Amino acid sequence: MTVANHFRPDKAGKFPFTTEVEILLGGIGRAMYADGTLQFADQDCTPVAVYSPRLGEEALEAFCQQHIERYRAHHEMHKEAIQEYETPAIEPFWA
Repeated sequence: MTVANHFRPDKAGKFPFTTEVEILLGGIGRAMYADGTLQFADQDCTPVAVYSPRLGEEALEAFCQQHIERYRAHHEMHKEAIQEYETPAIEPFWA
């Protein structure tokens, strides 16, 4: 399945937590699916590395706000790898 990447820096003011998560993950964008849902996913690796559930834009912002400390901790734990453009896996805490 091919999905488009969704990067909207012009919406950072409206979706600050979504934007922060994207930065904490090292620039991994949101995959946008045909049904309008979004998901943080690195589609350039096999298997695809997933960092969030598939949600609508408003729901993804709420999810990111609720779990921002998990993303901050993940970033701190893997900061060097992220800076080297690696994609460290995250435990899927939303499942």
